[in-house]
Amino acid sequence: MHPIPLSDLICPPYDVIDEPERQRLLARSPFNFVRIELPEDGEDDKYARAAQFLAHLIAAKKVLNRDGRESFYLHEHEFEIAGRHLTRRGLFGALRLYPQSKAVVMPHELTFPKAKADRLALLRATRANTSPVFGMFADDGGLMRSLGETEPIPTGDAVIGSERHRLQLIDDRAVVERISAALQDRRIYIADGHHRYETALTYLEEGYSRAGPKAPERYVLAFLCALDDPGLRILATHRIVRGAEEALHSAIARSFEVSEIDRGALGDIQPGIVIAGGGRFRALELRANADVSALPGAWRTLPVALAEEFLVKPAREAGAEITYEHDTERAIAAGTAILLRAVDPPTLRRIADAGERLPQKTTYFYPKVPAGLVVRTLYP
Repeated sequence: MHPIPLSDLICPPYDVIDEPERQRLLARSPFNFVRIELPEDGEDDKYARAAQFLAHLIAAKKVLNRDGRESFYLHEHEFEIAGRHLTRRGLFGALRLYPQSKAVVMPHELTFPKAKADRLALLRATRANTSPVFGMFADDGGLMRSLGETEPIPTGDAVIGSERHRLQLIDDRAVVERISAALQDRRIYIADGHHRYETALTYLEEGYSRAGPKAPERYVLAFLCALDDPGLRILATHRIVRGAEEALHSAIARSFEVSEIDRGALGDIQPGIVIAGGGRFRALELRANADVSALPGAWRTLPVALAEEFLVKPAREAGAEITYEHDTERAIAAGTAILLRAVDPPTLRRIADAGERLPQKTTYFYPKVPAGLVVRTLYP
């Protein structure tokens, strides 16, 4: 039997898979991990079906292989964006769970009950972390750079379109202990996976709150990337406004100074808020006398928060339909668009450190960390 290419086995995380994409993944291989990460609805219990399939893959030892000892995995993710070829590097490992009150693992987004219920049902059935929480940390000690001096073991290589995944095993005891020590006192900022993290906390609290400090339920699978990694990219989420044009124009006139810019300025000076429509581009600057008292302190200079409060809110209240788009060109082509400057990692860190959450639909970390590349079970 020929080995199954890794590119046919892995899939995106559940929350970016639509139905056409799921069908493409299912057609790619009968062993594609989407059957576990996002099982299809059916007459049976889809979560039990996912658990049975995971157990089958582990028992078969042809698709998933269990580690023999404690280890980390170094993941190098090559991708292209805006004509540039970049690489993001990070580590897969088990992250200890902390309640938010401890201020160790810091969220920046609100979560939704429906998504948490879905992930909790999957965790209960599979007793496995099927996809990682994506976290960031301040690498003041140069941990990620130092890993270039080690000799990790090549474990997997997958090319999917313009992206490439290289996975390397780090199981040398001294290196594993050095990584653990370097990360032990680091504050972790959640990039993606807020629902997965909160689900793991719920699972711990509902049945394992008295478990020992090393119990597997006290940890969750995480992919950890340095805040200053050259490949760490956060895309903006632009707002597309359909209808209620008069309300939007009134909101602009009421609260903003307006200046015409050319299209090239979108990339050159990256203005915080730009209204695009009818071939025109207008940069908006909030007037000094605008009342921002309704906004949390950490939001008052944040373009996405200002746009939501002073533009999107009045337009929506007047009946406008608001949709979201990460791709700037598609947003411009869609009609009237509120183009926003992306939040950078230092800003996200500042917001999280202040104990605040960003407005909904603010960040989109690109590219996504795949599911199925590394899986962590809660049983031996």
